[in-house]
Amino acid sequence: MQYKSARTGFKDIDIAMSVMIGALLLGTVFGTLSYCFMPQSTVDLLSGAVKDFVGFRQTADFGHILIRSFFTATLFIAAEFLLGLFALGQLPELLVLVYRGSGLGIILSQAYVNADRSRLVLVILFIVPAAVISCYALSLAAKEAVRMSCRLMTLMLVSKPCPGLLEHFKNYAARFAAIEALAAVSAAVDCISSLLIASKL
Repeated sequence: MQYKSARTGFKDIDIAMSVMIGALLLGTVFGTLSYCFMPQSTVDLLSGAVKDFVGFRQTADFGHILIRSFFTATLFIAAEFLLGLFALGQLPELLVLVYRGSGLGIILSQAYVNADRSRLVLVILFIVPAAVISCYALSLAAKEAVRMSCRLMTLMLVSKPCPGLLEHFKNYAARFAAIEALAAVSAAVDCISSLLIASKL
């Protein structure tokens, strides 16, 4: 199944990618609103988690931060890869994006509430750059997964064989390998921002 871009005015809009990013933003809004209505006991637990998050980056070396950040991004990408092998995986694939976005929304809300206003810009630079790259990589993964699921669903609904399915899977795996490279870039950015900023928080 091929997604088409809609030409409007001066630019092309990738409809599928817009849906994926929209799911992420929906999750971010949901996470932010959830934080506003959380009981204090849950907020206290989140505060401890955020302190551990910052504390790890203040004390760990480059390699440990890189591995941990890359592993976290890979977990979400691997979930999309596996869900893409199911014909009815479209909804769970979008829910992974919503879940990732909700986590980001909660973290940003927690950081905003606890951060010293004079250091708010540092907090944003500490969290946002790597998060944007990893979320973009996850959006690409979700787009490929939804495409693969739709292709498999089409095969279920037609009676003729599909001799090119193996080639489709090879291309699918190759695209995810490229997405993993983008996740590695995200992990590297996380390391750099941690080494430059974490000690100042």
